[in-house]
Amino acid sequence: MPVAPARADRQADRVEASALHAVRGVLGRGLSGPRALPWAVLAGAAVLAAVDPAATGTLAPWPFVVALALFGMPHGAADWEVSARLAGRHGFMRRCVGFVPYMALMLACTAALVLAPGPTAVAFLGLTVVHFGMEDADSLHAAHEGRVARWSLAVGRGLLLVCTVFAAHPDEAWAPFAEIGKALAPWSAVRWTIDPPAMRGAALLGCGTGVALSLLGAGARFVHGQRREAVLDIAEGALVAFVAMQADPLFAIGTYFIGVHAFRHCRRMANMPTIIEPPPAPPGFARRLVRVHVLSLPLAMPTAACLAGICVLLGGFDVRTIAVASIGFYIVSTLPHHLLGLALPAAHVPHGYQDSAAACAAPCNAATILAPGD
Repeated sequence: MPVAPARADRQADRVEASALHAVRGVLGRGLSGPRALPWAVLAGAAVLAAVDPAATGTLAPWPFVVALALFGMPHGAADWEVSARLAGRHGFMRRCVGFVPYMALMLACTAALVLAPGPTAVAFLGLTVVHFGMEDADSLHAAHEGRVARWSLAVGRGLLLVCTVFAAHPDEAWAPFAEIGKALAPWSAVRWTIDPPAMRGAALLGCGTGVALSLLGAGARFVHGQRREAVLDIAEGALVAFVAMQADPLFAIGTYFIGVHAFRHCRRMANMPTIIEPPPAPPGFARRLVRVHVLSLPLAMPTAACLAGICVLLGGFDVRTIAVASIGFYIVSTLPHHLLGLALPAAHVPHGYQDSAAACAAPCNAATILAPGD
């Protein structure tokens, strides 16, 4: 009886299972994982930036334009539905009344942008650091290892992106904000702006702080036994910093926005029955992700009208103008969007859903690894 071949087959199965488990540990269960698509987008951007940095300048506006339909604008436009479902509001009028505080904050941010575009833009960048970073920390479950792990990852990741962009390309990074201020501020006296080269010192300090916090957060996860996650956090932060340093600033921020931040936010909502049900959600991740986009449609329509108005003020409808108009809209909408996001419950994964991170953390064999994921 051929015992040796049978033993070799079993050993080969174990090796295959280990390899597959390792891959899934990095990427999650296919594209439903929190790292797979973001890493693919970041890696593609990094390769392009390394091979042909000028090409990132040519393509710079396109991530923001694509984000109007995929992940980017939908993850924020879903706030109309998110607000109503979290509060249990039914009926159009009740939803409208409940959305008044959100709109009031947007109007306040619009007034701030018109009256003081420079300081408002700087405040927006600071909020972006926290907003982007918190989504990464929550999507990667850093809170499981404590506050130090969560907040170090959150602030460190945001600083690595925003400050690296301004340290490497201060003039180009500030250009969209200067255009927005010039178009929206009616009086030249309030068009205070900053000297982009003078920002470099502060940006470099932010980069150093981002590196230190990223290492601190990874260390906290390592100490709590999440060694693989700690290493992956460092690798992902390095990818983010490389793209921010090498690529055109608009391209770097836009790529991160659509491929990392907005995708992860949509992914979290797609795993929350509170948000996407009723009706009963389909088990497949892709179909739940489509539902998140469908939920965004009611607010996406007035948002498109606002963007068109900003484009008129900016003087055109070319792809760069649309990208800059998008940034202008995010300046006035990110604060209420961020505050509403703080009210989102932790992603609960009921029977029939599949959470990639949990699946990868659990022991598995070749049979479970090869089973099709949602």
